Amino acid sequence: MLTHRRPNRHSHRSLAVCAIAAALSAPNFAAAQSAAGNYPSRPVAIVIPFAAGGTTDAELRLYTGKLQASTGQPWVFDFRAGAGTTIGVAYTLRAAPDGYTIMSTNSGISVIPNFYPELNQAAVSQLIPITQLSARSAAVITSVAALPNVHTLQDLIAYGKANPGKLNCNTAGAGAATHIACAALSNVINIPITPVHYKGVGPGQIDLIAGRTQVSVGTVFNAWNQVKAGKLRYIAIMGAKRSKLMPDMPTTYEMGFDVDYPSWLGVFSPPKTPKAIVDKLNAEWVKAVKAPDVVDALEKTGSTAVGSSLDEFRTAFIKELAVSKKIIEQNNIKFEE
Repeated sequence: MLTHRRPNRHSHRSLAVCAIAAALSAPNFAAAQSAAGNYPSRPVAIVIPFAAGGTTDAELRLYTGKLQASTGQPWVFDFRAGAGTTIGVAYTLRAAPDGYTIMSTNSGISVIPNFYPELNQAAVSQLIPITQLSARSAAVITSVAALPNVHTLQDLIAYGKANPGKLNCNTAGAGAATHIACAALSNVINIPITPVHYKGVGPGQIDLIAGRTQVSVGTVFNAWNQVKAGKLRYIAIMGAKRSKLMPDMPTTYEMGFDVDYPSWLGVFSPPKTPKAIVDKLNAEWVKAVKAPDVVDALEKTGSTAVGSSLDEFRTAFIKELAVSKKIIEQNNIKFEE
């Protein structure tokens, strides 16, 4: 069992419970009878369960202009941040299933059911996955450069065996995607790695550079400047595909370790949205994602345009819910106040 420190952040647990309870007590709306032929005939609201100005906001702006040009209607942002994204998720679950309220969120949604009973797997899996928009920058395992003789994942494993209990991994908070990634890495290489929690990526990286932690998992860009400065060192891509930014860096899969760090942005609609509208949503978003200028813009940020089918995204989402649940249970990861 992994141990971990109390996170230095407010969970806003009470806020989450109140928000979710309020949303789930809202009246049930009858399924819309709109035909796909005239959808959309008015503006569409995109619920974003994060604060304005973040990476999700920035990426979605690549698509909304395309959507408006294609449909003749505005696609407007509805920011509903807070309580670990559960405010926006709960709101979307109870929104009218008419296609005029949808949600865009990231892979963190697969973790929510493990920490918020009000939004368990049965509830969250009612959301209709429309499409995976993009796969974010390749995840990379990073070590502090001062760690002696550690240049590859095999070196890290050797160090961990020779120094039991001395490997710590900085995370962006208890239950965060980086926490899950560190736990998954520890499981597959069979080396204890103790998570140390911070209020976000930045503070954790400061301690990594200082050597107070020894390893982290995150996007390539999280540590790019510090790696170039010689303070940190990339040792492996966590996943199955090599990064276009670092084509010579081997992956964990190549070394026989089946471990990944899903990091994506997707679109969901409320439960019971009519299939004709779901199909139209998928078609419009996929067309926007695959526009050549959008593909190019995403590649410049280290992301990859996806634009998956309904079945592909649904299958991947259900699998990810199960994988997150297994990792959290195996490592006794708890949401802390």
